[in-house]
Amino acid sequence: MLTRHPEFEQLLVQDSVLIAHFKIVQNALFNFQDNSTEKLVDTLKQLPYRSAFRDFRTLCNGLVALSDAPTQAQEFFTKIPAVSPYTQAAKILLACTKQGAELANELLQLNHQQRRFVGKIKGLNNNQLDFITHYSRQHEQLSDKVQFKLAIQYQDLIGTELAQSVCQTLLASYPAGNKEFIRHFGEASEFEENRVKALLCEQDNNLYDAEYYWKQCIAILDDELDDNGLKCAMILQRLAAREADGEKRTGLLIESVEYDPGNRDTYLQIIQYYSQQTESAKEYKHWLNRTLEQFPQDVEVLTQAVKAATNNKTYKKASQYATKILKIDPLNTFAKQTLFSSYLAHARKLMCEKNYPLVEKEIKHAEQLALGKVYEQQTQLMRALLCFVNVDKQQGLQEIVKALSKLHTDPVNSHFQAIMESLLNGLPVATILRELPAAKEYLLTAQELSRLMLQLKLYANDSDNWEYLHKALDKIKAPLKTSLSDQDYPEDLLLNLCQVLDSFVHFELLRHCARVAQLKWKNPVWMYYRVYADNNGEAAGCTFWEVERLENASKQAGEDKDYPTAMLIDKFLDSYFEAHPERNMGFLEGLFGGMTEEGDDIAVDPLEELFGHPPDRFMIDLNSKAESLLKKLTPEKLTQELALQVAEEKSLFLAMMENPEVFSALMLLRAADELFIDIDTNIYDVIDAFGLSANKNSSPFPF
Repeated sequence: MLTRHPEFEQLLVQDSVLIAHFKIVQNALFNFQDNSTEKLVDTLKQLPYRSAFRDFRTLCNGLVALSDAPTQAQEFFTKIPAVSPYTQAAKILLACTKQGAELANELLQLNHQQRRFVGKIKGLNNNQLDFITHYSRQHEQLSDKVQFKLAIQYQDLIGTELAQSVCQTLLASYPAGNKEFIRHFGEASEFEENRVKALLCEQDNNLYDAEYYWKQCIAILDDELDDNGLKCAMILQRLAAREADGEKRTGLLIESVEYDPGNRDTYLQIIQYYSQQTESAKEYKHWLNRTLEQFPQDVEVLTQAVKAATNNKTYKKASQYATKILKIDPLNTFAKQTLFSSYLAHARKLMCEKNYPLVEKEIKHAEQLALGKVYEQQTQLMRALLCFVNVDKQQGLQEIVKALSKLHTDPVNSHFQAIMESLLNGLPVATILRELPAAKEYLLTAQELSRLMLQLKLYANDSDNWEYLHKALDKIKAPLKTSLSDQDYPEDLLLNLCQVLDSFVHFELLRHCARVAQLKWKNPVWMYYRVYADNNGEAAGCTFWEVERLENASKQAGEDKDYPTAMLIDKFLDSYFEAHPERNMGFLEGLFGGMTEEGDDIAVDPLEELFGHPPDRFMIDLNSKAESLLKKLTPEKLTQELALQVAEEKSLFLAMMENPEVFSALMLLRAADELFIDIDTNIYDVIDAFGLSANKNSSPFPF
């Protein structure tokens, strides 16, 4: 009715809602033609939300905003649904809100007539419209050659400088255009020739030659009188981006800083690298200081400084940096927490020195940070400890119990924190523990175990606390071990606990946790923690069979795409083979490796004595079979099978647990039995070789 078929109006009931709304729309169009924007807006407001012309109203609102507020106009046009009769008009008008490459891409979706319409609204000249037409025909096959030709053909439109830059870049992938480039723009500079060669090498993944040409570019820029520092820095950053984290990448970044000393991100990458290298403390300190000099008011840089000062135990300096952060960002939680920890650490030190007035001062400083309820309860505990030692012991004990009851819902966490704070403040542990509810029989819930882990993390941040952590855990290890054995905790929780215990090297509880978890879950990470804890973190002490298990676990982790675990295991195995390079030669070499010269006064290896005589081809088969049996045959199951032939089942099982090489020997015997290979070695030879005692049975042992 609005455009092609006005006669439809006469066919409809004249007093209908549709006709009434149609009249409003006609008035709106008259106002639009008269450029009466205010009247147009007022007229459109008369259309109800559910009107058949509601999308027309949205379209007109977009038109009103088109010239002055194109972003708002876009919002109006995109509101019109795809099923609306106004969708096509909205699509065309939406293109009118775009600029540059976005406009070109929008025009590609339109036909010739629609592009002309948009071009008229946007004020595009014939040359621009001709470019769009040409581009629309080629955009689906926009090869490097086509782009090169377009840039030359329309250089008067895009500018000679931009056209030359585009063509120079394209020469890297379209070298055939070199003659045409020279004809239109002249000979390329030495810098551009090297740049194009570098880009070509990068496309061929020839990074060695690419680096050479980029370095040539830097040398040329250095020789020029102009300030080309930023260009040189960008080239070096490009080279660094291709390198893996390491000395070379960091060296390139350091070199780029000399050209572009104001690039904050580059500084942060440098200090991030050195912060992860234990042997680079001097370099880390140097670059952190340089970064602080360059960006003294940068919160992220100051945060790095706080962490570094905390790690170095220079708490006063950490507090100074944290205070500086709060001046810039008064709500910065990290800085507040750092100051809070610093105040409490200083208060504990003063408590040990019996300087009680200054302890009170530090507690007040901590309270003024107003970090929240939990932190407030921590300061209340410190006040209670101060009361115990400086005011009244009985009153102090009551306040300590009260503060701990607010902090924790269970006796285990209460006991742990009471022990830690007593040790850190130089107070008697037993006196305080006597006032607390018994914890020995308590089973921790998952939430309470998480709370304990949080405490462990907080105290473990300072390695000076590790000795106290071990003492505190010794006091609560009974309920903790029982909880781990009896409670059904989720796997993630136990994995996090292992990581926390490892952070301050508490191998006793780590062993217990790993054993409990391994009974429930067969994921490779538990084999790692089991072996790791059994050897107190020392890879060199692993037995052959433990190494074999770890190699299988690493393989399984890779198949499961559990790459963090695979990397963890591989790193541990690398340490093992660094300590025992002669064993990095497979099953047989690991079994019999480290052969000594004749005449060396060294005891004979029982495994070598038992299995040194069969031919290599037999032992290779046995090795392969033993590996497969390892996945399905446990020491318990093997012991049960031996029970019929060897009377002392329990003794043999204990021997396997104490010396995994006994299990290795029995597994090789079992492998020989499965393969029907006669290796002239039986169970009693194993018993004799390892000095075990067992009653012999008259029946032949099957393997």
